[in-house]
Amino acid sequence: MDNIKLYKKITLEIIQCLKDDKIEELEILFEKREKILQEEKNNKNFKDLMINIGIIDLDKTIKNLLNQNMIKIKLEIQKQKLSTITNNTYI
Repeated sequence: MDNIKLYKKITLEIIQCLKDDKIEELEILFEKREKILQEEKNNKNFKDLMINIGIIDLDKTIKNLLNQNMIKIKLEIQKQKLSTITNNTYI
């Protein structure tokens, strides 16, 4: 039962990091979550409880936030490329 609470807590921390653009903290949090999943991978009760506490919806939120951040980063890269091209053309 403790792993379920810890997993949910870490998941909520991931969501907050994504909202606050604290990307550097994500790797450690995802590793912690993965460790819990590896410990509980054969535990059917764990899986059922995870579904019951709404982890699927939280994971969808993480996926959406990651997609938003990827789009934001892609736009920043495009702006940087355009700026570089403009500068090179000017020179």
